[in-house]
Amino acid sequence: MTHWMFCCRDVSQKVSQSLDGPLPFHHRMAVRIHLMMCRYCARVRRQLILLRAMSRQVDSDPSTPRDAAALSPEARLRIKEKLRTLT
Repeated sequence: MTHWMFCCRDVSQKVSQSLDGPLPFHHRMAVRIHLMMCRYCARVRRQLILLRAMSRQVDSDPSTPRDAAALSPEARLRIKEKLRTLT
């Protein structure tokens, strides 16, 4: 017998999936019930919604230069060197 309730890890994945498209009805209901009982998953949901809204705002803001998120050459070099030491 399968459980009708999702664990927190499953709920966070389902919440993320729900932002990309509709979930099946039984998944939506299970997630909704879990969110009513679990403040941590409800917080994750709010954070994901906020991240999506912020990324859309930055993407649609013409005053934000497209290369604003680009790393400087020095930062790229530091990251590459650190990755080499980890492998």
